[in-house]
Amino acid sequence: MQKKMADWFFMRPGLDTFLLQPDKHARYLFGARDQRQRDHLLESLEEAAYSQDGYKATVYGDYGRGKTHQCHNLVSEIRRRDLPFAPVYVKCGAFKKKEPFSSLFKEMLYRHSTEEIRQVAKEYARRVDEGEAAPLTDIVQSEDIASVMSEGLGAPGATAAKRSLRWLGGEPKVDLAMLEELGGSLKPQLSDSGDFGDVMRGLSHLFIQIRNKVPLYILDEAERFQGVTETDAYVSWLAAVRELTEIHGIAMIFMVGAMTRDFLPNIFAEPEIVRRIGVANYIEFMNPGRDDLRAFLLEQFQTTIRKGPVPEAQKEVVEPDALNEAVPEELFSITEGDPRRLEAYPFEPDAFDEFIEQIATGEMANKPSEAQIRVQKAAQKTMRLGKKTVTSEIVESLSGEAF
Repeated sequence: MQKKMADWFFMRPGLDTFLLQPDKHARYLFGARDQRQRDHLLESLEEAAYSQDGYKATVYGDYGRGKTHQCHNLVSEIRRRDLPFAPVYVKCGAFKKKEPFSSLFKEMLYRHSTEEIRQVAKEYARRVDEGEAAPLTDIVQSEDIASVMSEGLGAPGATAAKRSLRWLGGEPKVDLAMLEELGGSLKPQLSDSGDFGDVMRGLSHLFIQIRNKVPLYILDEAERFQGVTETDAYVSWLAAVRELTEIHGIAMIFMVGAMTRDFLPNIFAEPEIVRRIGVANYIEFMNPGRDDLRAFLLEQFQTTIRKGPVPEAQKEVVEPDALNEAVPEELFSITEGDPRRLEAYPFEPDAFDEFIEQIATGEMANKPSEAQIRVQKAAQKTMRLGKKTVTSEIVESLSGEAF
């Protein structure tokens, strides 16, 4: 019979690996430091939501620190806690030196559910027809943009809505014949920062009025903004980011890979952007120390493996079947009833101490992502050797391997 990690290490239902994937395992976030970081962002968002303002922040930290997992966990927690936001996760692409801002903007729009946008637009149009809401032309300066948003997005059939989104996102070469039936002659492509601002103000208004939710854009790997270096393109990006960050009805969190604030892309150091985001909202996501890293892994082990109660911080997110506190008899036998061995499992206590020292030094020091990669490797090697726990010999063998 083929060996399975979930069976070999007595894992709880719904968990079958030590190497967590940000999207698949979004609801799990280990370590008090990371949870405090997440809760600070959630509390700031909730406070801004009281007046339907859009919180803006730039979160920066070293590569491999866990920012992408933090992004997905934020989306998961917003939905679980039913906070009044419509969260959208966008992973930034490899922007070239002359990249138009529409390359990012269209992704922000496309990440919304087309069907939800259709429903929101249709309901708003109904309210306008019945005199219960103001026409979008009162909110959006461009009559063309207002027309496409109010009628094109809510038109029967998904094709018109998708085509409308493509035009509103600044995509070139959109077939305008269907949209121009709404009246007037549309420009071939939206490319001006004012146009992007109009689209976002209109979309924000629709979501707030119909869903009572503020659109939230979590932009991951925003260090790629630095790739836009051609002068005219950079000026266009600067104007567009300035336009979007001053809109009160949307929230934006930029996740940036940067070892220190000095390594942020130039656009985030521009005074006009710093003022709109707010100096206090530039947040450093620091690497954990040895104690934090130890606590991070022990919480993950206690959550992943059936060795007693699930940590309090994870009880609301694990599957109901995973809350069983019973320790399997075989695991109790492997650890010989020793609380220290059970706590360190799947490692032996001395091996775990050595493992912490190993990942707390070197080029990838104190990176949670590196820790999980090495735990997974240690577990796989343990299974191949037919052992029941990760020993010091296995940990030592890892130090000589390339990662």
